[in-house]
Amino acid sequence: MTKPEPAPEPREVPVKIGLDEKGNLVASPEYFFVSKSRNQEVKWACAIAHEHSHDGPCFTVDFEKNGSPFYEAQFSSDASYSGLVRREVLAGPKVYEYTIRSGNKSTDPGGGVKP
Repeated sequence: MTKPEPAPEPREVPVKIGLDEKGNLVASPEYFFVSKSRNQEVKWACAIAHEHSHDGPCFTVDFEKNGSPFYEAQFSSDASYSGLVRREVLAGPKVYEYTIRSGNKSTDPGGGVKP
């Protein structure tokens, strides 16, 4: 009997941005990993009741600390897909720290690139 093929990994790696039970801003998962060879990209999604939807995006994402693995370094709920990993970025143990801001709250999760 032939072993079934594993299901392919989705191209989209979701990261939900929300509030924990104490009202702190959180990202879930706290660390994302995208596969360069599988052309994966992050999609940040707002899970916050956004009472000021006309005043701007629900959240912003900034890779300002140690660079971005993507071609862009800033994202928001208005432009929530990361796009592909830059060609010169190698898969490995480096953690790319980034900052998420929503209103007066912020959090500093991270992410990485796998083969």
